[in-house]
Amino acid sequence: MTETSTGIEVGQRMPLFELPDNEGRPFNLVKQLRDGPLVLVFYRGDW
Repeated sequence: MTETSTGIEVGQRMPLFELPDNEGRPFNLVKQLRDGPLVLVFYRGDW
């Protein structure tokens, strides 16, 4: 992705990542997918 990217397109594979969850614990995409399908929601804004 570049600076001008708008995000992931429909049908595009999700890049592998690890980020802190809302409690600061690591969330690893690969580990979560081992348990089955999941839905990710990214909130871009101010809480």
